[in-house]
Parts: sequence; structure tokens; C-alpha cells
Amino acid sequence: MPACVVLFLVLPPSVPSSVEEGVFRTRCLERHFWLSVKSSFLTPTIRFYFEDQSGSHFLSSREATLCGYTILINDVGDVVFRASFLACHVSQAGTEYRLRLWFVNWQVDGKMTAFPFQLHCSLQGQWSTREITCEENYMEVSIQQPILPATTKNKKDELGEADVAVMFSRGEAGSEEAMLSLREASALGYYISLSTSRLILRCPYSSPLSYFIKEKGLDLEVVSSVILYRAAFLAVNISIACVLSEATADGSDLLWTVPYVVSPLVHGQFRDRGIRIDLNGHSLSESDMEERGYKVTLQEGRVEVRIPAGAQGVHIQSGAVRGQYSQSMSVDLMFMSQWEDQRWPLTQHRSFRLLKTPLIPQTLVLTKDKVSPRGFLSVTLGHFSPHVHLKRVTVDGGGNLLTWSKNPQRQSDKDFVVSRLTHSNRSSSYQLRLPMSHPKIIPEHIGGGYKVFGLTFIFTLSISPTEEVFYHQATVEHSVEYEGECSLLPAVLKCRLCFWVHLNIMPQFIIYTLQLPDHRVGKCTESSLLVLLHYGALDELQWELFVGTHRLDWDLMEMVCLPEGRMVAIVDTTHTIPPTLPNRTTLLDPSCVPLETDSARALFSFSLNSCGTTVTTEGNYLVYENQISYSKGALSFLDPVIRRDSPYR
Repeated sequence: MPACVVLFLVLPPSVPSSVEEGVFRTRCLERHFWLSVKSSFLTPTIRFYFEDQSGSHFLSSREATLCGYTILINDVGDVVFRASFLACHVSQAGTEYRLRLWFVNWQVDGKMTAFPFQLHCSLQGQWSTREITCEENYMEVSIQQPILPATTKNKKDELGEADVAVMFSRGEAGSEEAMLSLREASALGYYISLSTSRLILRCPYSSPLSYFIKEKGLDLEVVSSVILYRAAFLAVNISIACVLSEATADGSDLLWTVPYVVSPLVHGQFRDRGIRIDLNGHSLSESDMEERGYKVTLQEGRVEVRIPAGAQGVHIQSGAVRGQYSQSMSVDLMFMSQWEDQRWPLTQHRSFRLLKTPLIPQTLVLTKDKVSPRGFLSVTLGHFSPHVHLKRVTVDGGGNLLTWSKNPQRQSDKDFVVSRLTHSNRSSSYQLRLPMSHPKIIPEHIGGGYKVFGLTFIFTLSISPTEEVFYHQATVEHSVEYEGECSLLPAVLKCRLCFWVHLNIMPQFIIYTLQLPDHRVGKCTESSLLVLLHYGALDELQWELFVGTHRLDWDLMEMVCLPEGRMVAIVDTTHTIPPTLPNRTTLLDPSCVPLETDSARALFSFSLNSCGTTVTTEGNYLVYENQISYSKGALSFLDPVIRRDSPYR
């Protein structure tokens, strides 16, 4: 493993004394130095400098590509730095490779903090005859240096510009060819090194002399090139080919596909020598892949790498597509395939890819929890990535809307509890619990010993760090056994309120003004607990009653008798003689006062066995009766009207 050693050099002006553990991580990875920097440590501007005998030098984007360096932001926002063992400014002693490097954080105020490293790696195994690397920003091939005739003129250390040339071809044999000197090739962006034990060609993607082909339906970029040693009459093929395919989402899996045989690089019979996969800088054994559910299969000449969502090592990123919650999956993958052919005893072909699927809309499911506390409904919505946060929930349970808000100052229903659940794969879900006895939750149907509720949930969620907002709506049907009073009533219930009243249930029950007489008839039906209002001929009734947006028929004029056996009435006291104050009215039991009042009306809500309510039988009917009254103390002394009965009712 590489060592991270602080070097006190002269060039950078500021070297910190200590850094929190875990901010920097280093390792050796497949012929590469590897360094990562935590996202929380990064400033708006960062730079890397390499150091050699002549001092420290800024690593520009162009030099990184030509010299074998890769700098990228990974799927969690960390900076990842990779450098090939064959990169410029890497020193070698036998199988030991070293690189002296500076990471620099530039503050907004222009101050600079530099962090020096000496990366040290040992070569694992032996170099193969030919090794090809497809990095994020460059293509590279290295081969063992050919053994040239032992003459002073053509020793590789003394080869001149006229002794070596490089020939590029585009496409099949006989197609366009270009013969260039090393200097001309360098001017076109092709880095060629003859000075080490390996012959190296490195270039950026979409270089001037590259071309593109299809291999088993997959896109490849190819650089066909040959190094010509003129004096030795020797030609060495140094072609490169890299697959350009992106990851796709196949169901809940991330799928990446590469050709089994990269034909531009194979000469003669192909003999497979196996594959290997590293994920996020860690090598995976066959048992590791099986445990995580990763699958590598051969399908019609293509190798498919399939990684399930939620598996260890997979990063899930959230977003919204046309207002719908969506997810993408990403992994930092190294894929190596090995083969033999008639020309090359062993080729190792490595692809380093930060694979990411497009955002795919997700089907969110709101499920009822199998186990809930008695009298409560518990539901769970998920699954989400850790970056998704629930901001608000609104529930329509048949009455007034229930709300929950992440902001405690906006919380309107404290009995409404929301919990965040975190799972082993770092995903999360939200669990909601609310009491079914809440006065804002009204059953849609009562019958057969059950109360049936229909609840509509509207979720408002946001995605950090962009705070993008999306919504999700879901409906849940819930039934509970019912043993309340109304289930014990006969089929018909009569309710009498001795007053001039408007009948109302909840604010979404809109009643347009009707002054009803002091006799009402009602019953509990199988479809819901309701009260029937019968008065006069149907054509004389000049008002409408709505439940939500549903207009009720005159054949069955409905008023909710609440599930727990409660009656609700609104009293308009402006119709009494004399008018009285609504907040001074009571039921037969003087302790039963209005639930709400305004300047003209009083709202009463009471159970059928309380507040002095009486019950009598009339044939097959149970008749419940109460009265709304107000005491003498509520009358104005200036009122000239004298009444016999007092208190008034």
C-alpha cells in the first residue's frame, strides 16, 4: 500500500500541521497511484502540483491527459486522483514506483493551503506483454520494448528523430494512412515514450487520427498505430481500442456491456484468460461478487456486468423528472479482461469508468404496516436515497385536513407522528402514525361490524443539496372492527333537536342557508352513519348539501352521525326572540357548552349518551333527544319582551 508522507518543501507557502483522519485516503490500484479527498474538505478551487528534480509544476488538464493523470469528482462528491505507474514524473527503482505530489486548496480570499504527499507503490505481479488502459480522460497502451540489434546506432537510448516514425491508419487495411515523426505525432496530442523498459503510447479521446466502429452493437474508439524502427527494419503494433458504452438501467439493476472480443486488438485465435472487477478502489473476489449480487455473464458475444440497486458499493442519487421522484445509480468501476492470441502472449485490457445511469422515475409505494398500535394507522413510504427529506404531509381523512410539517412552528396536528427509518443499504423511508379516533378522520362506510376509512396522503419532499421539491400522492383504505354505540342501534335512528338550527358536520360539508324546524328524522345506514332529513315536499326545499365535492341526492338527505355515536349541530341564535349570544348556549347538561362559536352561531358536538340526551322507543325506532338552551343570565336587561318560560330554549 502507498504511504502518505508529509514533505516540507520550499515552494508552497502554507503547510498545515494536522488534518482530520479520513480526509485523505491513498492506495495502490492496478498499476495506478490512487488518492481521494473528502468533499467536505474541498474549497471552491483546488489544484494538484507534481514535483520533480526541477521543482513543483502545476498539473494542467492537458498535461494530465498526456502524462497519465486523472482527476475527477466521484459519485459522492469526493475528489479522486489517479496516476499511472507509467505517468510522467514517476520515479522507478526496480519494481518500486514513487510520485511526489501536492494537493492545494485555494480559499476565496486568495490564501492557499498545500498538502504534500509521497506516494509509493510496489508492482504486484509482472507486467504483461501488452497492457491497455482506458481511463476517463485518456487511452494508453504499453508493451515490452522490442530487443533491437545491439549496435550503438540503434540502442533505444540513442535513437534519433530520423530513426523512429509512427504510422497511423484509419479503418480497414488499405484505408488512409499517415506516416509521422515523433515530433509531429506529439503536436497532434500523441505522447510516445521510448525511454523506459516499456514502449508507451497515450492520447486523449477523439484524437485527430482515431476512428469509431461498432463491435457487437457497441461503440469503440480505435487508434491503429505502428512504431517503425527504420534502422532495425522493425515494426511494433501499438494500437488501442476503448469501449464507449454507458451504463443503463435494466429494471432495478445497473447494466454495463462490453464486447467479449475487441477485434481490432486480437490477432489470430482468441483465448480467454479471465476477467476481474474492482469497485470504488477495492478488488472483488468471486465470493464478494456473489455475496453482493453482482453478475457477470456472456450474452451473444458481449459481457454484461449487472449490479443490483441497493447493493454494497452502489451510490443512489435522487432527482425529479417531470415532478416524479427518480433515481440514478452510479459505481466507480475498474474492469479488466485478459486474453492470449497468436501475436501477444498476454494482453491485459483495463477500463476505469465512473458509471452512472440516467434518472429513472420510481414507483413509490405507500404500504400499511402489518403491526400498528391499537387504534392507530401506521404506513410507510419509501425507499429514498439519504438526500431526500420529507418536508410536509397532508392527510384527507374525510374531515378537515391533517397536516405534519418538518417545521415545528407549522405543525398543526401533534397526534400525527412521522419517523425516518434508515436501512442497512443506507436508503431510508418514512413511517407515519396517526390515531383513527382523531375527529378529522371520518369513516366512509360502517357495516358488518367494521368501519372503513379512505385516507389520501399528499407528501412534499425535497432533495439536497439543490432543495429540488417533488410531490407524491397516495390513497390507503383501512378498516377496523367497530363495537361503538351506533352499531348497536336498530336500523333507524330518530334524532330531535329542539331549536332552529343549521346542521353541519365539518368545514368541507357546505350547507347553503336552510332554516330547519325543530323536528328531524334520521337513521344509521349501511353505507355510512348518517342522519336523514325529511321535511315538507321535495320541491319546497331550496338548498343543497355537499360532502366534499359530492352533491347529495334529495332522496337521501345526509348528515354524518360520527362513528363514535356523536351528533353535531350548528345553532343560529339570530333567529331567537330576542337574539342571544352563541357562547352562552348549552345543552340540557349546562356543562356541555359549544365547541366553537362566532358572532351568530354555536357549534355543538356531543355523544348520544351524554349532555342530558334522552332515549325513547317508538316501535322499531330509538329516538334520541336533547335541547339547546340559554339561561336568564344571558338575556339583556334592556330587552322589553317578557317571556313565560325561562330559561329560553
